[in-house]
Amino acid sequence: MAKVPKLTARDLIAQPLTLPCGLVLPNRLVKCPMQETLAVEPFYDPPIDKFENLYSQWADADYGLIITGQVQIDIRYLSIKGDVVCHEHALEEPHFSKWKRWAQISQAKGSPCMVQLAHPGRMSPAGAGNRPADMMPICPSSVPVKLGDTWLDKMALEKVLGTPRACTLEDIDEVVAGWVHGARVAKEAGFAGCQLHGAHGFLLSQFLSPYTNQRTDDYGGSPEKRLTLLKRLVREIREVCPPPFCLSVKLNSADYMANGGLSQEEGLEQVRWLVECGMVDFVEISGGNAEQTSSKLHNSFGAKTIDKAPQMSESTRIREAYFTEFAEKVQAMQSKVPIQLRFRSRTGMADAIDSGVCQLIGLGRTAVLDPDIPRAVLLNPSVPDEAAFAQSHIVRGQWFANLIPVKVVGSGLAIQFFYYNMRRLGNGLKSSPNASIPFVIFESVLETFRSGLSQTFGRILQSMPLSRTAKSD
Repeated sequence: MAKVPKLTARDLIAQPLTLPCGLVLPNRLVKCPMQETLAVEPFYDPPIDKFENLYSQWADADYGLIITGQVQIDIRYLSIKGDVVCHEHALEEPHFSKWKRWAQISQAKGSPCMVQLAHPGRMSPAGAGNRPADMMPICPSSVPVKLGDTWLDKMALEKVLGTPRACTLEDIDEVVAGWVHGARVAKEAGFAGCQLHGAHGFLLSQFLSPYTNQRTDDYGGSPEKRLTLLKRLVREIREVCPPPFCLSVKLNSADYMANGGLSQEEGLEQVRWLVECGMVDFVEISGGNAEQTSSKLHNSFGAKTIDKAPQMSESTRIREAYFTEFAEKVQAMQSKVPIQLRFRSRTGMADAIDSGVCQLIGLGRTAVLDPDIPRAVLLNPSVPDEAAFAQSHIVRGQWFANLIPVKVVGSGLAIQFFYYNMRRLGNGLKSSPNASIPFVIFESVLETFRSGLSQTFGRILQSMPLSRTAKSD
C-alpha cells in the first residue's frame, strides 16, 4: 500500500472543519471578535456605511470563520461608546434591514459569520449607554473594579465606573431575555451563529468568577451554581435557535486575580460542561480581565513575541499560544467539540491542529493591521513556512500612557491604537501600523472637535427660516 504523504503546515490549516451543528468551515482560521467602535447614537445599529468597507475586507480574505465585534444586548450598558447594540426594536424596520445587510456583507465570499453577544456588567463606564447618570452598572455582587492604588486612581474609577449594583433576579431574567433576543436577531438576519462572550471580566465571566460572584442563591455560592447563568443561556438560546445555527462560548481559562479569582481548575470544569452538554459547537479559550496584571495576553502591546516562524518537529510541540497548557488539559477530555486558540505562525497553528491541542486558530489584532493575512500569507502556497506568520507589533508611544497618573486612563490607551485602525478601515483607508498613541489621541480629539462643530452647524441650519420652510414642503 502506498504511503499517505504527510500533510504540510499549510494543508493542515487549510482543511475544512464540520462543526457539531453541521456548519462547514472552509478552513481553520477565525477572525476573532474585536470592538469596531463605529456605531452611533441613538440606536447604535450596525453602521452599514462603515461595515461595507470593514467587513468586505475580512470577507475577501478567506477566513474559515468571521466573528463580529462585540454586540451589546442592552442599550443601557455599553462597554465603550460605539458598540453595536441589539436593542428591543432590532427586528423592526428601519433597523432589521441593517442587520440583514451586515450578514450579507460579511458572508459574501463564502466565509460564515457569527455575532458575538456581550454584556459588560460592572465594566460599563458612565456615558456609555442610554441610562441616567445615577444608574449604576450591574454585577452579580456589588464588587467595584480596583485598578491602581493612588487616590487619583480611586477617584477616577468612582467617576468612570462607580460601585456596581448587585443583580436582582429580575435583572438576571432581563439579561437572559436580552441574550436570547440577540441570538434570534442574528439567526433571522442570516448570520451563521452567535458566540456568548464569557471572558475578560464581562458580565457572564463575572458570574463565573468567585471574585465577582459572592451570591448565595441559585446563581452563586459554589462552582456548580456559578455556572447557572451560562447553562440557562445555552439552553434557552438552543430552544429558539436549534442547529444548524452555530452556538459558541468564549471562556476564561482563569482570570489571573491574585486573590479569590477563577482558578484553572474551576475554569476547566466550566469548559467540561460546555463540551459535554451537546449544545455548544466550539469553545474559544482566553483569559484575564481589566484588573489582572499577570496575563501575557493583556500585556503584549510593548514586546515582539515572534520574529520568524518556528519549525515543526515530531518530538517537540510549538508552545506559541498563551493558553496551550490549559488547552492540553481540555484535550485530555477527548471531546469532539472543537477548541479555539490564538497562534501567530503557520507552523505553530499547524502543530497545534496536528497534535489535537486545538482545531481552530484565532487571529485578533493582526486581522486589523493585516486584514487579508489568510489569503495573502497563511494560506498562500507561494509563501514558505519560515515567512508565514503574523508579524508581532509594538504599539508606539507607550511612554505617553506611562505619563498618565491615572491607571484606568493610561492602561486603556494602547487598545485605542486598534480602535483607531478599525475606524480607518471602516472609512475605506488602510491600517496605519506606525501610528503612535499620542498621534491617535490627537486624532481622536480633533475628530471629536470636528464632529461637535458639525453638529452645532447643523443645529444652526435647522433653526434658520429656510430650513423650516424646506421641512414643511
